[in-house]
Amino acid sequence: TLNTLGGEVLVTILDGKGESIRVDMGTVTFLSESIPVAGLSREVVDEVLELDKGSFRITCLSIGNPHCVFPMDIISEEQAKELGPVIETHPMFPNRINIQFLKILDRKNIRIEIWERGAGYTLASGSSSCAAASAAYKLGLVDNQVKVHMPGGVIDIDINPDGHVHMTGSVSSVASGTFSDELWMRLG
Repeated sequence: TLNTLGGEVLVTILDGKGESIRVDMGTVTFLSESIPVAGLSREVVDEVLELDKGSFRITCLSIGNPHCVFPMDIISEEQAKELGPVIETHPMFPNRINIQFLKILDRKNIRIEIWERGAGYTLASGSSSCAAASAAYKLGLVDNQVKVHMPGGVIDIDINPDGHVHMTGSVSSVASGTFSDELWMRLG
């Protein structure tokens, strides 16, 4: 069990070496007041969002943090970087929002480009993977087991009929570091 700011998260080590794990990501909600999304109380599924660049179909949800998923025929890094900041701060999203541009590859595979609120263009994200897969499942575009392909890698998502989501993937060290005594003294 990991303690996070969002609560306890159950993580299962699958291979005995800690290189493959399954994470219980919780249950998604599409309810506007839980995300939050402005307007009347509703499930935010396959709605139209008007932007200067045109009208887009969106599905919004929360899996502990807010997400707005854009199913599209063509997605790209450039598109995420162009539309991401506009959507993140749109008045419809009072606490800003994470954005996933979603391309359906087939019933078991999707591809996403990600714009994270407060961070910008992102190569990979667990909650974004869960959100995009859950939105695609809610829309009937994919099965309940989905591989999410991102510029930073691939992760497996399992969605229960009640919206409870598990994420399975590989784990690897990407960096290590040491805090100086001077930093600890400044923080203390």
